[in-house]
Amino acid sequence: MNYLYLLTDDLVEKILDNITDDINKKISILNKKINKLNKNLKHLNIYKYEEYIFIDYCYVSYCIDNYLFSKFKSDKYVVFIDVYNNYFGEEDGSTFQSVRLKKPSYFDILVQANKAITTTKDYHHRFLEGLNHIPNNKLFGYSGIKPNRNIEYYEFMLGS
Repeated sequence: MNYLYLLTDDLVEKILDNITDDINKKISILNKKINKLNKNLKHLNIYKYEEYIFIDYCYVSYCIDNYLFSKFKSDKYVVFIDVYNNYFGEEDGSTFQSVRLKKPSYFDILVQANKAITTTKDYHHRFLEGLNHIPNNKLFGYSGIKPNRNIEYYEFMLGS
């Protein structure tokens, strides 16, 4: 049995307006995500030389064996750091601390590693070879960053 005929024209119009507004909001959010992804992907270079595949993102070369778009295995939020080294970094460099991320892909990690290089101004170490977990009880002494117990901290292992 259909009860739609009981609805007044004003009520049907109000329902359709609400549905349209909701769809427009979802389209707007999707467009923002697509624009952000396009912005990040334009710096990604993947090329093959003989049997090797090279992956570069601006200043960083990806050297980790994990698939670039697989998720990082952690149930907690993660923060990536790169401690400033005045021997390799330029004078105006500083220690890098990423935003907290929940289950980032290795591509997201690659983007953060590029931000770390531009923050520390260490352009000598550009090969992302891995991630080093830093226990919360050693984080402050190592990097000067106050830890949050609900976050896991990892340092970029950048080689030259």
